[in-house]
Amino acid sequence: MTSPDDTFAVPGADGLAVKGDLYLPRGISAPPLVVGLHGFKGFKDWGFFPWLGRTLADAGLCVALINFSHCGIERPGDRFDRLDLFEKDTWGKRLADVLAVLGAAQEAKLTTKAAPNPARLGLMGHSMGGGVALLTAAKDGRVRSVVTLAGVARATRFDGPDLRDQLKAFGHVKVSNARTGQEMRVGQSYFEELDNNPAAFDVCAAAAQVTLPWLLIHGGDDESVPLEEAHELLDHANKNAIQGENVKLLTLDGTGHTFGAGHPFGFPSAHLEQAAAAACAHFLRTL
Repeated sequence: MTSPDDTFAVPGADGLAVKGDLYLPRGISAPPLVVGLHGFKGFKDWGFFPWLGRTLADAGLCVALINFSHCGIERPGDRFDRLDLFEKDTWGKRLADVLAVLGAAQEAKLTTKAAPNPARLGLMGHSMGGGVALLTAAKDGRVRSVVTLAGVARATRFDGPDLRDQLKAFGHVKVSNARTGQEMRVGQSYFEELDNNPAAFDVCAAAAQVTLPWLLIHGGDDESVPLEEAHELLDHANKNAIQGENVKLLTLDGTGHTFGAGHPFGFPSAHLEQAAAAACAHFLRTL
């Protein structure tokens, strides 16, 4: 597995640590900083993330890959060892974590091995992480550029006639992790937050507000977040003041939600290499 150049931890939601890995470019003074955000059941060491961090660093970007404070992984490894934290996770907690990392970056608290330029901050998010990146970018002027990889158009991802019955009976909804075989729980607070303040987590509304450079990268055969959601985001981007001129969609036909990658990671597929090259070019042009 690709090793990072440095690590960090900053206090995030509920005072819990947001832990991160830094991938640093060589011989570049004050490089741009890209913060990478994993998806719902993801983590910073999943699959293509370390490879992507190193690839972007080799292109001249400083990359911080984070574990959200309540993602469910506390110790090094790829097994969820804190399912109690995962059960308490919410969109709001993830947004708070990103703001904490951006604040630490501006105060030069992420690393002493390089000096990323605090005025050149970008966000790169996969799946749910793409939604978090977009919500952050719509409200935080420190963010100058965004890439979403298979990003979601809606925060509400659960449905079914028995959803509310499960919540009422057990206080959580069960989800399975096919990779680890673990039963994971999504807690009551996740749903209450979305019910009580839907506007705060309206990803499409954020798309209509974002006027900074934004590249959507989406697989044409995405089985988890259909390509239609990328087009939905584009439609909302076209409602903003600059009519979506800041937004571009790269559709990669013949690949799915993780662009051909799995965990553990082997070698990048041609689709993943194409996605990485596009993300690098976008950030180098816009940060």
